[in-house]
Amino acid sequence: MPLLRRSDACRGAAALLAPALLLGGCAWGPSATDRRTVETLTSALDEAASGVAVAELVVLLVETDRTTTPVADVTLADALGDVGGAQDALARDMPDLPHQPARDRGLAAVADATAAVADTRAWVNGTSTSTTAQVRGALEDAADAIEQVTTELGR
Repeated sequence: MPLLRRSDACRGAAALLAPALLLGGCAWGPSATDRRTVETLTSALDEAASGVAVAELVVLLVETDRTTTPVADVTLADALGDVGGAQDALARDMPDLPHQPARDRGLAAVADATAAVADTRAWVNGTSTSTTAQVRGALEDAADAIEQVTTELGR
């Protein structure tokens, strides 16, 4: 049995790998990457939107005397966890170049949401200088900003 020369072995390996590489390219093409990126970004934005919605509900319950300060405080601490988790997920994600601007806008929207929920928690505990209208307005603005980026991403 003759020995294969190195170039023959390389060509043989390339012939075996070429179909696998081509099939892999089809399974992991740009559309799959785009979908993953959009899903990752919108998932984080949905988590932040949920935290803001909880904070808005807490404000309503506090205004109508339908909850206590300790319950509202714990609920808002959990909402801050949701918003903070979303901010962390967006900061860690490395989307493809076309989605970088959306991620940056998402980060800004979630940062504003974090500030709004934190101020709402301070308001509930009586340590904020914000009025009820200011707290409500900041939460509404944060929810709108998050929704705008989510819509921009096609969801």
